[in-house]
Amino acid sequence: MGDASWPGEVVHDALGLALGPDEEAVPARDVVGLALRRNPRRAHLPVARLLGKHLPVAPARVRSAAEALADRVRRGLPEHGAAPVVVGFAENATALAHLVADALDAEHVVHTTRRVVAGAAVLAAFDEAHSHAPRHVLVPDDPGGWTPDRPLVLVDDELSTGRTVAATVRRLHRRLPRCRYVVATLADLRGPDDDAIPRLARELGVRVDVVAVARAALTAPADVLERAARILAAEPDTTARPSPGPPVTAVSLSLGGAAEGARHGLDRAGRAALGTAVPGAAEVLAGALGPRPGRVLVLGCEELHYLPVRLAEALAGRGHDVEIGATSRSPLVARDVPGYPVRSALAYAAHDHALGHAPERFVYGVGAGRYDTVVVVVDAAARTPALRGPDGLLPRLAAVAGRVVEAVVPCRPPRPAAGPVVATRRGPGFGTFARDEVGWLLSDLAGHALETPTAAREDAIAAGTSYAATLPVEPAPSPAYARVVARALDRSAAPVAAAVGVLADRVLARRGRGAVLVSLARAGTPVGVLVRRWAARVRGVALPHYAMSVVRGRGLDRAALDALVAAHDPASLVLLDGWTGAGGIADEVRADLARYAAETGAVVDPTVAVLADPAHRSALYGTRDDLLVPQACLNATVSGLVSRTVARADLLGPGAYDGAKFYAENAAGDRTAAFLDVVSSRFAPCAPAPPATPPDHRGARYLAALRGDGEADPRRLRGGVGETLRVLLRRDPEAVLLAPNAGPDLDPVRRLCAERGVAIRPLPASAGGIASPYRCVGVLRTR
Repeated sequence: MGDASWPGEVVHDALGLALGPDEEAVPARDVVGLALRRNPRRAHLPVARLLGKHLPVAPARVRSAAEALADRVRRGLPEHGAAPVVVGFAENATALAHLVADALDAEHVVHTTRRVVAGAAVLAAFDEAHSHAPRHVLVPDDPGGWTPDRPLVLVDDELSTGRTVAATVRRLHRRLPRCRYVVATLADLRGPDDDAIPRLARELGVRVDVVAVARAALTAPADVLERAARILAAEPDTTARPSPGPPVTAVSLSLGGAAEGARHGLDRAGRAALGTAVPGAAEVLAGALGPRPGRVLVLGCEELHYLPVRLAEALAGRGHDVEIGATSRSPLVARDVPGYPVRSALAYAAHDHALGHAPERFVYGVGAGRYDTVVVVVDAAARTPALRGPDGLLPRLAAVAGRVVEAVVPCRPPRPAAGPVVATRRGPGFGTFARDEVGWLLSDLAGHALETPTAAREDAIAAGTSYAATLPVEPAPSPAYARVVARALDRSAAPVAAAVGVLADRVLARRGRGAVLVSLARAGTPVGVLVRRWAARVRGVALPHYAMSVVRGRGLDRAALDALVAAHDPASLVLLDGWTGAGGIADEVRADLARYAAETGAVVDPTVAVLADPAHRSALYGTRDDLLVPQACLNATVSGLVSRTVARADLLGPGAYDGAKFYAENAAGDRTAAFLDVVSSRFAPCAPAPPATPPDHRGARYLAALRGDGEADPRRLRGGVGETLRVLLRRDPEAVLLAPNAGPDLDPVRRLCAERGVAIRPLPASAGGIASPYRCVGVLRTR
């Protein structure tokens, strides 16, 4: 601009604004200038000096500002916390948000949009009260990864009042609640009375932090709009609307199938794909520019800003003199005077279909002769005839620039997720089940040392600590045990497959094609996957499947249950587990869901469907035989390498799902896919299962009767094959009671007893006149 004055001085003095004092090391005047705009809602606009939007700058300055902002966000996040979700506000912060997401290695990034996109699913809509185009929408393809333990980082170029951010958080919290939000902005200009954000935090009971590169209150006198109106009435409109210039050159840039931006959201893989495509696209663009393009402006089109920044960086890396800017809907006033940021403006006819459609759009800072070459980066959807019409962007730019190159990139259409949105974790990022086979309603506790030796864990449990406060150590199985298990699983595959079919048919008979499977992590999760496979392959019914936590003494994970009830009819939910021992979890679930119905009015069937029900506790079961259920034998290695669940308030904030760990480092020993495939290969068409017989609770009665026959307190007894294996693998067993006629499929029990030095005693065929429904019972050691 040719002068050293602050590009906000003119508006600051004319409108009687006050800026300061500075509260950060970076002065606010280094980050923003002040411009006038023709807007009856707010006459002045803080114009970011580091954004490369209204004021073109070197692309390195844009990245540096984004990384400085990301660093401030990072400092406030937990060291071992889940990766955040980043949301940017259109149109100014689309590139900024994407660059912040890159620096944070965010789970997901998306920006709001004003473009009308056919087929997009609207997650939230909200208004920016002071804007020239107030309506925004958020249209991510699949926000299913926005689990509540992930902080939501909202990025904007400047924060004037905080009302738009507060409205956004309020709407998103209704759909995908969480306990932590971070507002990240280049300039926090709120005054002492701008309390929308802290009021919202108190209202929702959540934490909302605000981080900024610069922070200083910008306040205006009561008559600021009248002052601005007088200035604008006397100010001639210097916005240029020149006659068309010479024809422009067009070049198509391939992105290799990657999305051109984050309008519909990008996860890590999506961002990586776009990053991989940039060098090739930049090479094609550089070829079109030739060896001596002179001074170059890479110009994004409104929300399409991140990719132009990346292309400008690549051209600068080739030694070209490059700046980055972007077109805008905001009608700023241009004044070619010192102390004012916007020295030139060019208007052109809109060339896309947007909410609150404005017939004219603008380019700033592109005065005649300033650039030798202007590269206009436009996506295919916005490349309409209006772009090249006599009053279009390209002809008018050609009138003021030496050369204009139109760089056309593909526009990826929306791919909205099918069905209701529930925030979950999925494989391969969490667990080794296929992505479509289960969504885990769990927080990721990777990085936390939770594994506790058996003796210490047993002492803590005996002293009253919940078993869900720590994780058991799960060592790799010995080679001998692994061989025994492999033989046993081969023997049990057919009866397990048959039981899966019976259970699936009974679920379908009870809930119909609208059933929603909800397995109790983690023993129930392989069962849910198998039931889902059976329903699809044998009955042609596609069922959604989620996994959630349940903790004895507390009940179901309330955050997970709320998310499921918000997305699905509560009557459609079917709870699934692997087996019954004595029925304690069934009692826990029934009592908890009765409380939930009383508190919320949402009625969920408390029946826990199980693959094997030797305790005779469930009305939905695959078999009442004491079946060897494979996931009981090998813990995480047949359960997607996911740990047991953890419920710890000190690790999980309010509203977060219960947690678990994904043992990805044990991938070499994972047998999940092999187990599922072996059982699935035994599926066979059959007649619908007969109706289930009512439960009679004989398992609990038998265990109680054992005490009268001289055995341990029933609270130390764990009935059934599944529970006995759990005791041997993760607890401190005193003995195992084994039925004399237990077949070779129970060799895993025998082998573990031998390896751990656990005595085997005969299991009575009956106790108190009750025939044993079990083939083995584990006895815990007294502590």
